[in-house]
Amino acid sequence: MSSVSLAPPRRHLLRILGVTFGVAVAVGDMIGSGILRAPNLIASTVPDVALIIGLWVLGAFDAALGVNVYAELSTAIPRAGGGYDYVRRAFGDFPALIVGWGNWLAFVAGTAAAAISFANFLPLIWPWALSHTVGVALAMLAALFGANILGLREGRALQDTTSLIKGVMLIIFCASAVILIPQTAPLSPIGTMHALTLAAAVNAFQLIRGAYAGWDSPVYFGEEIVDTAQVLPRSMITGLIFTAVLYVSVNASLLYALGLKGVASSPLPFTAVLTHLGPIAAVLFALTAMITVASCANANIMGGPRILYSMAEDGILPRIFESVNEGGSPVGAMALTAVFCFGLAASGAFTLVFELLATLNGMTGLIIVSALFWLRRKEPDLPRPFRAIGYPFLPALWLASQIAMLVLFSISDRVGILFALGLAAACIPFVFFKHRPPNPRE
Repeated sequence: MSSVSLAPPRRHLLRILGVTFGVAVAVGDMIGSGILRAPNLIASTVPDVALIIGLWVLGAFDAALGVNVYAELSTAIPRAGGGYDYVRRAFGDFPALIVGWGNWLAFVAGTAAAAISFANFLPLIWPWALSHTVGVALAMLAALFGANILGLREGRALQDTTSLIKGVMLIIFCASAVILIPQTAPLSPIGTMHALTLAAAVNAFQLIRGAYAGWDSPVYFGEEIVDTAQVLPRSMITGLIFTAVLYVSVNASLLYALGLKGVASSPLPFTAVLTHLGPIAAVLFALTAMITVASCANANIMGGPRILYSMAEDGILPRIFESVNEGGSPVGAMALTAVFCFGLAASGAFTLVFELLATLNGMTGLIIVSALFWLRRKEPDLPRPFRAIGYPFLPALWLASQIAMLVLFSISDRVGILFALGLAAACIPFVFFKHRPPNPRE
């Protein structure tokens, strides 16, 4: 007599997401505290309005080259782990783990940084919060993780809503800066400012690339999107175009209202513009900033655990990390992510992690774009609903961009190199002690 298993059926991620969520999570992850602070830092080192706008456009073009690569990989391999899965398919477990852990750490650090930024902006509305920064940050994380642990629908609703609100608020800001505030300073270069140096241009472009980081967020939902062949490319490019237009508009409106020197001398130029609108300015800025960083944190909270989930399905992590609740949330992976996010936010160590990740992120980007070329050679018959435009020239241009940035990071970040090598060494045990065969994918 054969025995009958009474174990409950294993739950899977829910395939319920569409292009609206894809655009929302891309916009939500890209538009964070970077756009609130970067204009001042860039204007203080780049002494020309046209160059500043040109660098933001160049950043969008660089990201578009990446979208072109990811669109092919994500539609050919629509898995939850993003770059981890593409690299594993091309090169195997070891390089995939470097990419996967690097991307996951970036999500964790980004979440913690957004929580602290939220806590820093709240005192503009509620002064009591000034002496409770860590407590406010942890409370915000608890609320967002709680909503996402309930289920995918709750996380989706939160992402759609916050991304829409911050997009609308930034559009209103741009219009107000141009229509309601008279031009108070010239847009031409300021003669007393120093000449642009290569180092200054590189540093400015690094800030801009950081502000565009997150355009690839939709690919981490490859097992939850209804029509990956259509939705993933459309979500990434639509989200990028919307964000690029907003970034250029925000910078143009700030420069129009304050002039180059005014933006360069204001740590938060948004507040300098809003002061023209009366005493409510601080409240408007705080609300915009808090919604902006909360939306960014939610996108990171949703994306990061999917990498751990994918590793667990491949047998690299324990099976508990592939557990999914009735609401479609990968609760095991989300719990581990939450522990690290709370720890980094409470300790302030996320700033160190960000510094260490610069070189590692350059390395992972290089490995991922290399996977595109290798899979074209290794698996020429792999179904590719979207084929990279201008192959091999445009992907090769992005490959060259990744190499250049990696070299520049390596020159100025020796500690980051050691961190990247240390993470690579830490991945070795996971390869040799892979404990079980992967679960079959549907």
